[in-house]
Amino acid sequence: MAKSNSYARAHIPLLVTIALGMFLDGLDGTIVNVALPDISESFGMDSSLSSWIVTVYFLVLAGLVLIFGKLCDSGAIKKIIIAGFLVFSLASLACGLSEDIVVLLAARAVQGVGASMLAASSVMLSVKFLPLHMTSFGLGVGLLGSSIGAAIGPALGGVLAETLSWHWVFFINVPVGIVAAVIAHRAIPADTGFDRSAFDYKGSVLLFLSLVTGLYALESFPSHGVTTATVVSLVLFVVLFSVFVLYERRISIPVLNLKVFRSGRFVAVSVSFLIMNACYMGCLYLLPYYMRVELGFDTIMCGLFLLVAAVMTLIFCLKVGKMADMRGNRPFVIAGCFLMVVAMALFSLMNASMPTWVLIVGLALLGTMWGVAGGPVGSRLINNVPSDQRGSGSALHSFFIYFGSALGTALFAGLFGFGSASAGQPIADLDPAVFMEGFGFAMAFGVAIAALALILSWAVNERRSAA
Repeated sequence: MAKSNSYARAHIPLLVTIALGMFLDGLDGTIVNVALPDISESFGMDSSLSSWIVTVYFLVLAGLVLIFGKLCDSGAIKKIIIAGFLVFSLASLACGLSEDIVVLLAARAVQGVGASMLAASSVMLSVKFLPLHMTSFGLGVGLLGSSIGAAIGPALGGVLAETLSWHWVFFINVPVGIVAAVIAHRAIPADTGFDRSAFDYKGSVLLFLSLVTGLYALESFPSHGVTTATVVSLVLFVVLFSVFVLYERRISIPVLNLKVFRSGRFVAVSVSFLIMNACYMGCLYLLPYYMRVELGFDTIMCGLFLLVAAVMTLIFCLKVGKMADMRGNRPFVIAGCFLMVVAMALFSLMNASMPTWVLIVGLALLGTMWGVAGGPVGSRLINNVPSDQRGSGSALHSFFIYFGSALGTALFAGLFGFGSASAGQPIADLDPAVFMEGFGFAMAFGVAIAALALILSWAVNERRSAA
């Protein structure tokens, strides 16, 4: 027993590296949202521009996570994760020092590069360097790190923004990232046998440019209408994505294996998963503005309210795994999507005259949705990939999380701008009645797409393995 404990202790630095990588990923996914009203007011931004503070981060993350996953798997995992910690830390410092919105957006994009390195490499450390009997434990440590980061993010962001300034929601990452880089350097074995030949560089560039142009068109069209920039971005998206599909079908090792989308079951599960991420992040983007503009909350109070969703996710995600293994994933995904529909419906009906417990219930339902269905829907996605394509399914799981987050932020920002007819106007200057028109319109659309996710989840019967 003593020998076994000593053997486990030898892997503690590696487990700490995994936890810190996922902690930073989870933390930055939630800590910035609560400070968005302060950042928007500081730069005098409208909803369209402020949404890109979140969107550009998740967009870069989604566009690069498949690429860095391939690089890690090809033998460069130590270089990738150490570079990830350092890039993330330096970009966070640049974000905090930004005095111009263009500089901030550029720094957020670089921060997304670092985050994509961490997201791709942290989980893979468990598979590559831990003994087989510790793999599940390592994955659990990563999930715990991400959950803790996401849970404390709103409250910590609120306190930092209110007591110091919004700049500190970025500065807080710097010491954590530097310490983590030092630990990773000592804990991870040296890279060996890196294979450059199998990497799909052209497909990676085409995919990333397709995502950028497509999301810009999606965000700008509802709020700004048919403009030259919108039309150009839409045309570029169609051309780039078409070229990407044609190119990926011709090469032997594509960055995104399109064969998995031949299965209707997989498409249905993927779309529902994408919608869940989009609705969740769309709500996290607009709710801090609702609490500031309509309810008059300060940043600390906003963070404490958003903490409700994160805590509910943390509570339920720790309990659902074993139950889903015994009863199947489908009922949990259906239940989660139903909770999402109810939460979105509550948000669409909210106004200043409603008691605050309605907001608390909506946030609790939103967090419970992710706690109940987050693990099962991810497992369901993997289970509906053909057995010879499981690697692609694992990569797509991460891709859908981050792309869904970028999609939801851009989509809800565009819908808000359309519903409030406030394009170009700083959110802080909007009349509460005008604000609520946009907020209600975006949330009502959320009800519709959440219902679609519920229908798709119901339509696909349980299957534990794919032929």
